This record gives sequence, structure tokens and C-alpha cells, in this order.
Amino acid sequence: MSEIKRALERAKSEKPRNDVFSDGNRPVSLGNRFSAEPENGRAGDIAFVETRVVKTSPEDLARNRITAIDENSGAADQFKLLRTRIFHWTRSRGLNSIQVTGFGAAEGKSTVAANLAVSIAQDTRQTTLLVDLDFRRPSVERLFGLPSGCPGLNAYFLDDTPLERLFVSPGIKKLTLLPAGGPLSNAADILGSKKMEQLVTELKHRYRDRYIIFDTPGVSACPDPLIVSEYMDGILLVARAGCTTRESAAAGMERIPKGKVLGVVMNEYSLPEGTASYRYSGSSA
Repeated sequence: MSEIKRALERAKSEKPRNDVFSDGNRPVSLGNRFSAEPENGRAGDIAFVETRVVKTSPEDLARNRITAIDENSGAADQFKLLRTRIFHWTRSRGLNSIQVTGFGAAEGKSTVAANLAVSIAQDTRQTTLLVDLDFRRPSVERLFGLPSGCPGLNAYFLDDTPLERLFVSPGIKKLTLLPAGGPLSNAADILGSKKMEQLVTELKHRYRDRYIIFDTPGVSACPDPLIVSEYMDGILLVARAGCTTRESAAAGMERIPKGKVLGVVMNEYSLPEGTASYRYSGSSA
């Protein structure tokens, strides 16, 4: 029996650990996820990855405006159009890292990032990792109903916690979350560090069929998104009707690398009744 086959049989026979941590109301299980994909291209390397599973109800997701989970909804159709435009731009170029940012605050960029990640995961050819790099106001934990105190990237940067201990499955097929784990006071310094560069490189090349969506603060809010943009393949901007001003948008566009801009999502744009509340405006990039 080959080493890989023996490892697979052993993984099947092991029982998953349960009740690893709790949010005070419900236990959160730690399931065993096995990967036989060679690390760094070396055949025969076997990696056992334990992924926490936190299942959020469809009702809770709907309350948090994760509407792409309902594939028959109008909003889901709009996000499918958005993902298709992104696929057209990235697949032929072998690109897979997308930064979602806004121009200021309260524009809904985290909600758009979450829905885009869900929509890409629903595509038959792709898996998705949603990474919360907004250490000023983390939102991924709230949007997907993760328990309070759920460890995340702050533990990776501050305590050298292995990434494998920080991934979370929200119970949505082919979607994995990497939460922030709470605010960081020195976010700009950390995001500009060598360790951040190594993190992005590792995530980009770990799985060939995966898109990585990075949720970052608005480009006018702090230096964080400008630092992160250096590592990204593409940048998707989010504006909010009645909130984002022309001046803010113009100033934001001057700060980011224009060659990476995929387009702008107009959030809460008033459309005729019966259509979705998201509109995508693509660039020629």
C-alpha cells in the first residue's frame, strides 16, 4: 500500500475532535480535513489540516445581507455577473487574489466581499478563501456568525499561530474563512512586514483552484489598503449611493495602482422594483 493510501485510510479512521471552544451558547467543532496535495510541489508530502466548522443558519446569513447564498435571488444573479467579469479578467492570466476595498467608511465593502466569496464558491470550478485584513473594524466574524473570541490572523502575526489552526468553515460548500481575530493597533506596520508578504504568497499558491478575497479598509480611511494593494492581483472598489462623494472617489482612485483596478461596485443603488441592489461598473483593465 502506498504512503498516500495508508495516510488516507488513517485519516478516515480517526475521530474528529469536538467542542474545541464555545461562544457561550453552542459548541464549535473542529473537523478533520485531509489534504494529500504535495506541499511546495514535492510528491509524497502529506498534510493534515484541522478546520473549525461553524455553521450559520440561512436566516442569520440573510439578516447579515449575505444574499448570494440564495442562488435564485436577484442579488445572487448580480454577484454571478460580477464573478463572471472577474473570471474573464483573471483566469486567462492565472490570477487569483482580489482585494475588496472602499473609498471611505460605511460603504458596504465587507458585505460585497462576503457575497462575492460565496458566489465564487458556488462556481463548479472554484473554491474560495475570504480573508479579513480589516484590522481596524473586522467584519467577517460578524457577517458569518462566528463566536466571540474566535482566533484569527492577529494570532498568526503576534503569536506565530500556524495558519492551519485559524481557518474556519462556515458550513458553505467550498468556502473557507480566515478571520482577523480582533483589531490590531499597529496594523499598518504588520501589513507592511515580510511576514505579510509571505502570508499572501502562501495563500496564493497553496491551491490551484482557489480564489482569495481580501477584505481591507477604505483607501481614504488609513494606509492599510494601499500597503496591501502591492501584493494583490486585482482590486475591486465599493462605493455607496448617497454616501460616497465624487471628491472621495476621485481622491481614492489617485492613491491606488490603476492597472490593478477591476471595477467599481455601486452599493445600494436604486433600481426598479424586483431587481437587486448591487450594480457593477467594470473597467477596461
